[in-house]
Amino acid sequence: MTARLPLPGILAARAGKTDTQKEYEVIREAFRRLILGWENSAERKDMIGDIITLRCSFLVDSALRGLRIDFEQALNILRNHNDFTTERERRQRDILLAAVDNLVDFAAAEETALLEELPGEPQAEEIAAYESLCERYNLTYAARENDQVLFAASMAAWWLTISPESVVTYMTQGDERVRPWHLSLEGLSYRKSEFPPELIPPIEWGCRCFLVADGFASVHGALPAGEGYRGQVDPVFRESLATGGRIFSPAHAYFSKPLPEDVQQIVKRLKERFYHVQDHAR
Repeated sequence: MTARLPLPGILAARAGKTDTQKEYEVIREAFRRLILGWENSAERKDMIGDIITLRCSFLVDSALRGLRIDFEQALNILRNHNDFTTERERRQRDILLAAVDNLVDFAAAEETALLEELPGEPQAEEIAAYESLCERYNLTYAARENDQVLFAASMAAWWLTISPESVVTYMTQGDERVRPWHLSLEGLSYRKSEFPPELIPPIEWGCRCFLVADGFASVHGALPAGEGYRGQVDPVFRESLATGGRIFSPAHAYFSKPLPEDVQQIVKRLKERFYHVQDHAR
């Protein structure tokens, strides 16, 4: 029997831009308040925190949709981690924590990159120009980023269902849009326990590749491969949420600079909200 990620459904979900547009409009309103209240340093810090929190919540929501759990289920997974009876439950929690940790960092780094493009003292009369920057980061870029998060989380949810002894095979969509080097990987197979995280889709922006898993590992042997593919995988996606790694690795440009101290404190508070849930349950 062959198990396959239901990619057509995932791609259909990724095609809609309505949610991202609505999310952008919420962030835009917070951004406008930030610009209009810039001279008040205390209010400015609070508004930056609100914008990062909003972006983080939207990214985490994409991850939860991909993992096929809602927010209450996510909280229960964190609360009840001492009551897990299966390895799959433990792995699901590890994946959830990896996603949250990475996406909090990513949201903070993304909004910091946006703020760094603003002048030192933004002027209210220039707010339309500043909003174009906000749109670039929180609509144009965010649409692609949300797609990647949804796809990576969907892959992680599928990965949890596959036996460690299954043979996992890399596949493409087989159409004219497939990149040649992705096509060169089609049919590459490993046992799940040996499958390279770098080859778990997505391996580049806009990647539509997928995996299939055949439960009869005794019939199909894993196909050996060289290491040449490692140099072609986008470094941003060399880790995989499916194996507990990051969705966006430190190679992403947003992570090229350290976060300001105030933003580091925002990140700390956001992570503590999730970690408090599991710590409180002990």
